[in-house]
Amino acid sequence: MNDMMIERTEARAEKSTVWRLSNKINGHFLDVVFDKNLENQMKRKRNFSFNRFESEQLNELHKLVEQIKDDYSLVLDQNVIGLDYLPLTAANAQSLLAKED
Repeated sequence: MNDMMIERTEARAEKSTVWRLSNKINGHFLDVVFDKNLENQMKRKRNFSFNRFESEQLNELHKLVEQIKDDYSLVLDQNVIGLDYLPLTAANAQSLLAKED
């Protein structure tokens, strides 16, 4: 989608990483929070690249940003992702969105 902007809004080493996916047409956004504990757990496990997971997850969530009519956030932690460390589908993520004020 050419009408989307992706920017990292929080990247300090000791904090959870936050990416903002913005729809430039309607101005709405989705803040995706990658929990620091999830990142640390993935890095401890063999054969899991957190950067790859992060990229695949953001690519999957593009589909949601095209449809949103408000501003939302989505926190991705161990409870949401599970032990398989697979990206959440856009369909499954939709029910987990929290509306921003």
